[in-house]
Amino acid sequence: MSVITEYLEKIMRNLLDNKVPDGWGFFYFSLKSLSRWTEDLNDRMDFFAHWCQRGLPYVFQLNAFTYPNGFATALLQRFSRRSFGANIVSIDRLEFDFGIVNRALCDI
Repeated sequence: MSVITEYLEKIMRNLLDNKVPDGWGFFYFSLKSLSRWTEDLNDRMDFFAHWCQRGLPYVFQLNAFTYPNGFATALLQRFSRRSFGANIVSIDRLEFDFGIVNRALCDI
C-alpha cells in the first residue's frame, strides 16, 4: 500500500519548485510562478467577491475572467437587447471603443 500517489508526488515537486501544478491550470492559463499565481488568484477572488457583495462595478478587471472574450460578448448582447424606443441595435453592428484614462482606479 502506498502512502502517497504519483499524482500527489508530482504536486509536491511542483510546490517545492514554485510551479503551478498541472491539475490547477484549469482555473486560468498563466506562466507565473506559484507564488505569483496564488496572489493573482486571490486578487481575482477579491474582485468577484466585491462584485457579489456590492453589485455591478463601474470598472471591470478583464484579467480576472477565465474567458474575457465571453464576458465582452455578453456585454454586447446585453446592450443589443435593450430597446431604445423603436431602435433595436443588432449585435453585429456593435463594437467596443476604448479611451485611455490617466488616473488612479480609486478616482473612478
